[in-house]
Amino acid sequence: MKKVLLALLALGLMVAFSSKEAIQKEWEQSAHNNGVMGAKTLSAATVEARAESAAHCARCHSEQGFVAWLDQLKKGNPGNLVGPDGKPATVEYLKGLGLTKDQVKPITCQTCHDEDGDLRLVHDTPMLPSGFKATAVGNAALCITCHNSRNGRITWNAEDPGRYTYPHASSQGDVILGKNAFFVDDTKEWPNPHAFFTGNACSTCHMSLAGTGDYSSHTFKAPENLCASCHGAKYTQEMVQENTEHLLSLLRSKVNARVLAVRDRIKTVRAYNPENGQFTPNTPVTSPVYRVDILSIAGQIAFKMTLTDGTVLYSQLGDIKDDKGQPVFATKDPIVRASWNYLLIENDGSKGVHNPTYTRAVLLATLNALQ
Repeated sequence: MKKVLLALLALGLMVAFSSKEAIQKEWEQSAHNNGVMGAKTLSAATVEARAESAAHCARCHSEQGFVAWLDQLKKGNPGNLVGPDGKPATVEYLKGLGLTKDQVKPITCQTCHDEDGDLRLVHDTPMLPSGFKATAVGNAALCITCHNSRNGRITWNAEDPGRYTYPHASSQGDVILGKNAFFVDDTKEWPNPHAFFTGNACSTCHMSLAGTGDYSSHTFKAPENLCASCHGAKYTQEMVQENTEHLLSLLRSKVNARVLAVRDRIKTVRAYNPENGQFTPNTPVTSPVYRVDILSIAGQIAFKMTLTDGTVLYSQLGDIKDDKGQPVFATKDPIVRASWNYLLIENDGSKGVHNPTYTRAVLLATLNALQ
């Protein structure tokens, strides 16, 4: 009997080691290890790259920053990292956390799990940087803590947002819960089954249903046939994504048309160089704008503008100026709110799959607002 018990114990240890090794290999392929997004994402959490403002990026871009910030978040402060005295974190304090290029760590096992292996947050989130809470979402509470627009609550029916801020990349939490889009009432509950009736929302589809054997997937990549798990073999994600992509295309066209309608007013920009991250003020726009693409630069809504002579200029929206040095697109211009909505849906990355009803409502309302 003793030999049997020892054999079972040994087998259990072998299975556990095998699972841990498999999880490690999967994690290495994931964006949490920056294997997809690259070293630039991790460097954003260091004082060498950001100085004091690493207190902003490190909250979600590093193990050390997140662990320190989560404790702060649970105490009711969703803002940037603060020091023990409650004042904004200094470079020295951030260095002490390990937020330097030699010590910073990506999103590791210890980021999400405590020393006992339990998730650091489940079921409900505190108030998040995006200005909402997630309630009764199981394990997804941990995911949504970082996967949100992070740039403050918007007033959905405001006529002037008063800023050009963009919804941060990885805005899945906003979309899956139906929050933070203009033109659509986000104060009401959007009964999204993917958020509330799948058990653990994000982790159900990106981990449990994608996993094999005795563990959940840690690549966090949903399998290609995921929709069939609940909706049947004939139902595919493309059924949602194709129509969402069409609506996004219509929205790009509407924004482009509004820009072309005032292109004669566009005289200068503070040109951004995506190769080195540098800005050149008062760059003349030498020929009319031919088309624009909506993107973000340094936390602001921006346009990539292709001119009729083939020149390509990148500029934050507020830095596109007329001959008097005034913004061509004031913050109250609907193009600002429309661009926010476009980036919110784009940065969600699912092309409507996370919340089909809300995504469609947002895009249709945005198109209507640009009429």
